[in-house]
Amino acid sequence: MTEARRNIPSFTTVTSTFKSYIFSLPLLTTTIACVAIVLYTVSAFLFSTTPIFNALCLKPSDFFDGQVWRLLTYPYSHNSLGQLLFNLLVFLPLSTGIEHTIGTVEYSYVLITIFTVLSGSLYLLGSLIFQYKDEGIGGLSTWVFGVVVWESRELAGSEREVPSHFYPLVLLLVEIMLETKWIASYLCGLFVGYFYAFGYLPRILPSSSFFANLESKPPLSNLVNFRGFIKAENGRRGGWWLPLWNDDSVEDPLESPINNTSNADEQNQTDTIQVARSSSPDLHSTPVFVVPSSNTTRSNSPTPENVPLTAVPTTGDPNSNEKN
Repeated sequence: MTEARRNIPSFTTVTSTFKSYIFSLPLLTTTIACVAIVLYTVSAFLFSTTPIFNALCLKPSDFFDGQVWRLLTYPYSHNSLGQLLFNLLVFLPLSTGIEHTIGTVEYSYVLITIFTVLSGSLYLLGSLIFQYKDEGIGGLSTWVFGVVVWESRELAGSEREVPSHFYPLVLLLVEIMLETKWIASYLCGLFVGYFYAFGYLPRILPSSSFFANLESKPPLSNLVNFRGFIKAENGRRGGWWLPLWNDDSVEDPLESPINNTSNADEQNQTDTIQVARSSSPDLHSTPVFVVPSSNTTRSNSPTPENVPLTAVPTTGDPNSNEKN
């Protein structure tokens, strides 16, 4: 019993780890989570019903009556606390991995054009065929399904307890238990996710250099210095892991040792640790994915196998001549 108690993390350790994880979230992921939480909180405490959800959800009948903003606002609205918490639990680590991989601006473009507008358009088209025009959908579920398909595609063949190909199906079953009437939106998210993951949407995806040029021009140039903003040129491969209880498991991407040139030996040692983590993650962590490239010119980031490492000098102490 005493040994078991020693393995239980203290409250200070838990809060410190949680705080480190929250502050390590990138800018867009943090903004999306805050907007979703604030909208639901305001709706729950100030109103007895869900007027915010009814005003922002994607309801085909209202959309075809001229309320076109619903095609962009529906992911942020939630009609229950359980749906909000579950979506955030799944979305945060996955979204963090994407944003750190392709950058904040490109990730914003992917979310809006592919996982929001395209998925919502499929749902609206289905409402004309299957006549469910009065059924409004909302929440991060559509984004979650698009992202989890993307992840399962990248983790195909990896050794895990559950085969990666079954992850979207398991998530689909869980979401159906939470909201059975929204199964059409879940299927739309899965469909778009598979299209994107297998590279069938190259014509609507600009190159990474295009997003790098956007970052150098206002108003986006004013956001570059914000905490958590990931530049397109700083996107990296290797995925992202949820924080564990040990202190060295939490990495702050905003304090990357790549830009630190004051200590060469420490730089080489840190790079070696990062490559080892990206090639063989901890068994108890939750790896996300490496983003596929739908266009061969879109991604020029090195893979863990060919990341150049600066050789550690094997010569003696450079100050040895001064001592002599």
